[in-house]
Amino acid sequence: GVLVALTLFSPAELAAQVQTPDQQSCINEQNKGFAKVVKARGKSIGKCIKDATKTKLDPGMSLEECLSADRGGKATKAEQKTRSKVSAACVEPLPSFGVSDPNTIARVALEKELALVHAILGSDLDAVILGANDPNTKDASKCQVDATKATQKCQDAKLKEFNKCKKAGLKDGSITDLSSLEACMGADPKDKILKACGTKLGDKLHKKCIGTNIEATFPGDCSDSADPNALASCLDILVECGVCLALNEVDALGWNCDLFDDGQANQSCVIVRGDTFQIPSAVQPAETPGTPGVVVDPNSSLLTLFGDPNFSLNNTSYTRWHFDGPEQTPDAILIVVAGFGGGANNFKILAEDLIIRMLKDHDLVLEVWGFHRRSNQLEDREGVLIADALGDPLVALDWYYGAELGLTLHPALAAGPNRRALFYNASDDIPFLANWTSQVFSRDIDAVVDVARGVARNSNVFLGGHSAGTDFTARYAATDFNLTDVGDPQPGYAKLRGLVLFEGHAGRTGSALSDDSLDRIEAKFDGGLFGAVRDNAPRCVDGTTTCTIETEADDCLGQVPPKCTLPETAYAAVLGLSPQVTAASEPAALQGRSDHDSGQVPGNSAVLKVPELALLGLLPPATVDALFGAFLDDEGLNPSAATGLGAPGPNVDGLNTWLEITEGPLPDSVLPDNGPPPITLPASHWGQEKEAVRMDRMRTTFLAAETNGADWYYASSGLNVTSAPGVCDNDPNDGSFLCTAGNVDAACSDDGDCAQSISLDSSALSVDRGRRDIVNLTQAASIDIPVICFGGSNGNTPVPASYLPFAESIGPCDAPSCDSVTPRLVDPNVPNEAFPTFGDVEGGFEVHISEGFAHNDVTTAEDNADNNVLAPLSAFIARNTE
Repeated sequence: GVLVALTLFSPAELAAQVQTPDQQSCINEQNKGFAKVVKARGKSIGKCIKDATKTKLDPGMSLEECLSADRGGKATKAEQKTRSKVSAACVEPLPSFGVSDPNTIARVALEKELALVHAILGSDLDAVILGANDPNTKDASKCQVDATKATQKCQDAKLKEFNKCKKAGLKDGSITDLSSLEACMGADPKDKILKACGTKLGDKLHKKCIGTNIEATFPGDCSDSADPNALASCLDILVECGVCLALNEVDALGWNCDLFDDGQANQSCVIVRGDTFQIPSAVQPAETPGTPGVVVDPNSSLLTLFGDPNFSLNNTSYTRWHFDGPEQTPDAILIVVAGFGGGANNFKILAEDLIIRMLKDHDLVLEVWGFHRRSNQLEDREGVLIADALGDPLVALDWYYGAELGLTLHPALAAGPNRRALFYNASDDIPFLANWTSQVFSRDIDAVVDVARGVARNSNVFLGGHSAGTDFTARYAATDFNLTDVGDPQPGYAKLRGLVLFEGHAGRTGSALSDDSLDRIEAKFDGGLFGAVRDNAPRCVDGTTTCTIETEADDCLGQVPPKCTLPETAYAAVLGLSPQVTAASEPAALQGRSDHDSGQVPGNSAVLKVPELALLGLLPPATVDALFGAFLDDEGLNPSAATGLGAPGPNVDGLNTWLEITEGPLPDSVLPDNGPPPITLPASHWGQEKEAVRMDRMRTTFLAAETNGADWYYASSGLNVTSAPGVCDNDPNDGSFLCTAGNVDAACSDDGDCAQSISLDSSALSVDRGRRDIVNLTQAASIDIPVICFGGSNGNTPVPASYLPFAESIGPCDAPSCDSVTPRLVDPNVPNEAFPTFGDVEGGFEVHISEGFAHNDVTTAEDNADNNVLAPLSAFIARNTE
């Protein structure tokens, strides 16, 4: 059996210490309360299952919805009682070990019970639950209900005996630290556990499940049990695993649950854990703190954030998702890069599901590493992590917006950083982002790839990206990291086993840029863009001389090249998504852990006071889930963040609420049928739309220690260095507007801009002009590793032809998994231009489209029958792992 949890801590071993009576009371109240909440949740869930077998659920309520609904409110009452008793018992000085907080107790109790019932009955409860009123399924239905109930009683016995042992050991002084507490795991001096989990569980299964098809009745982690005896043993292991994982969180322990559940290190009880690491990067962009010769202005807010004036931003980071417990060499590592404005935690859900899928389907240990762009270092999140530890979203609100709200600095913030969060403007605060080019990020990725190659067996490293992250992925693969003109190329793709593209086009090798455009790129890189960003005004290449495009020949006379660079913002803040708006997701995510769809979002009150939150003013008062839905759902305000998260729910007491995908039925308005697959280009959305992502899991991606789901300061200016902007002038011949700068015969865009840009071939700049320091994209046509692509029919790449330009830009596959004969593209018009024939496995170019999936669904959807990502991706990695 396999259960999954995510922990972001490594409990420190503390010095042994006998706890005072007050400290003992704190620990005991916490564990007693946890056991009661678990028991109440278990009873509520058990009644849901029983009612579902008899079709007695409330009209329109799914079984999944019922599991979390707490009908009758007994679990909620137990949580409230526990919260009150723990708060009263836990006063300073707190115990030196074995405690967490009431919020963790409530969250883990629900998560544990849901995990247990899904481990027993499988992921799709509504499909597997059997009817008690049907003579053909009556006996098997009774078996499901009674087995689940008996398993929960087994669990209750384990928690009760653990609490007894702990209480006694604290009292007699034999338990003084985490190590001495270990003896209580599995302690059963009076055979109470043996009776509940052995005799009673076994007898119940023999009585109720004889003659039952175990595989069909229990399609979860015990589906391979041959008879009631094997089923009883498997269920006991599931309980051991779940209890161990839960107590690791509730008591802040660090037990190896994989060894505990069945005495073997066999991945039967695994934790997918995320840890974040920072490493130095060799690239040192101009004007960047940490680059030799760069002196930070003593008045800069950066010094408040980093303290030491000698700090460096020439670092890169990654979040490593892996099996917890003893270190083991991964068979493969998948490094993934987020898209526009996204952070590494965008891939948390994918990592949790794919790592488990690889183990189950291919018996391979996979790690997923989420790449952090160096701009994440600029996010000032110290106070929200304090709020996270306290479980208090109001402290997070104070951290980000307390000054505008006129709040007195919260004592927890005063005792820590003694300030509030810093936000940077888009010009002279951090203008050095203008020098953080795509090649800078490619070299940062290369540093992470090198680390991963040293960790993975046989250097089995894969690189992937989502949305704009596919551009980073393709550019890395196409870059020659030998930045001299001496010696052999050092292509990025040569360090990889394969490329993975999620909902992004990845780029192409296109027509050559004009000399004028190349001049403008050089002028931007050599100082023009830095000055234009810093001063928010046009600048010549020296970064200080004012200019206009029309008069640049005179304005920039004597400078090389004599071109004028137009101003850009240092970072992207489109659609009103300022860093302040992006940060607002974190207090909301924190509140959502205990109150996700009833109370008002704490940030709503800040909208009237914080100008940068004006976008939130478009929304009516809402709960946490309704706020996330308004921004993230595919019917929401931000199409670029489209995710199938459910649907708007009813307005309750003046607050908009949200319908999760586990709640139902969802309205037809969010499940339209967009028709059959297109056969021509450009392709529109098609197919039956689906709501595929759980809001409760999505919320967890926005707030975690040292990582999050956002990139507040997405360095758009530096990424645009390799584009050549122009101006649109009226053509006197026909009155139309054409792009005149760069001598490009191209129509202007609606906003009056035009541009040429380097995609995957920079030979004219890096080779012919020798400017490899700007960009060195010369290897696209030689890329010979396998590629797999994933799109959603309701997303940005709705048809396989979305990936045609990239397939036509790279070389044939030369990996062992390819046949060295089949091309990447077999026929662009068969069966039609929207669905061309690619080489698939033999040609090393696969495309998989998930019908009804929105843009973000391909990396966040649940692992069920609708998901056409996880199975082919795990097979791709397995096939190309040496």
